[in-house]
Amino acid sequence: MERTARIVGIAGGALLVLGAIGWALQLTGGLLSGSGMTNIFLWGLMIALFAFMVGFGAGSQIIASVIYVTEKEELYPLARVGAAVGLACVAAAGAAILADLGAVRNVMWMLTGLNLASPLAWDMIALTAFIVASVIQLVMIARKSGSARVWAGIAGACAVALQIVEGLLFSLQSAHAWWATPIMPVDFLAVALVSGSALLLLIACCAKPGSALAPERGLRWLSWFCAIAVAVHLALALADLCLVALENTPVSGGVLSAIGSQLPLYLCELALPAAGMIILFACAKSEKTASKLAAAVLVIIGIFAHRLMLLYPAYNAPSLYLTLSGTDAVTGPYPISTGRYLDWDATFALGTAYLPAPVECLAALLPFGVALLGSVVILWAMERLGQDRERTAAHPA
Repeated sequence: MERTARIVGIAGGALLVLGAIGWALQLTGGLLSGSGMTNIFLWGLMIALFAFMVGFGAGSQIIASVIYVTEKEELYPLARVGAAVGLACVAAAGAAILADLGAVRNVMWMLTGLNLASPLAWDMIALTAFIVASVIQLVMIARKSGSARVWAGIAGACAVALQIVEGLLFSLQSAHAWWATPIMPVDFLAVALVSGSALLLLIACCAKPGSALAPERGLRWLSWFCAIAVAVHLALALADLCLVALENTPVSGGVLSAIGSQLPLYLCELALPAAGMIILFACAKSEKTASKLAAAVLVIIGIFAHRLMLLYPAYNAPSLYLTLSGTDAVTGPYPISTGRYLDWDATFALGTAYLPAPVECLAALLPFGVALLGSVVILWAMERLGQDRERTAAHPA
């Protein structure tokens, strides 16, 4: 276990350094010049990684909370890891946000210019509440306190609230028809459950067979949990797609066209988790660890595609349309200024292409490094805290 922790820690440290180099290169030239984004496509890879990491962080914590609250004692070691990984993933999401802000000084505006009417402010408050509750919970778990179960419940509630707020952040943006749906907050919670259970299943499958992190009953429980969560997510996603198709308006037509332009990515979002779900339902009761591992990987890749699909349709589906005066007839969408006032470049456009620049991809390693290294450091700190408590109990003053 210590050897595995060292390998993960070294890998995390290397990714963190490489990502920091990429971020530094972006800072020297500006966020837009160091990315594939434009003034139309305002959110790129880092925001996708933020949503990706938050989902895994909140989901891992929710799974850990369920284990502690329901007192599944044989799964406590896995829940301990899940709670630590959950905090590390949320810290990684914070790193993605900091990198997306551009200049480091912009961090101060998040504190001095807090606008409680903004969904982004709700998100910041929810993130802070989650981090505080998670830290206290981890200390209680490490010290084997009787209140660990209570704090696990509180941290789990904060994780649920965080995902609902994240969903509201998108669904309240009425200018982006792909986001503006009441299904979004519910689906964000479902995706968190998918992400957390898939990540813990991945960890359990990679652990030594028969170890505390890979009990046979735990693998079965996680397999069923993940498969059911994927089924709920797919039902919500397809229901939302059907609602858009049945709306039959110019706006919904623009959304469907934007989805069609990203069809391979959208199929990955649906097909990969579906394939993982089928494997898990088929192998949940068996001891085929390799199959469960493959299913977890398929689900995780599919969720990353889902996070990317939050961006492409939203920024390539026009929201304003031309109408004939005095009639209801719609003639076409309004073009949007690209901010490029050059003779040889387009000044207006209906959509914009986006492909992350090499420096942007390098900077994207930063959140992954924070997640890996943070998980190792948190688990090490918990172990030391537990040892200190045992020594104090054995040799009281």
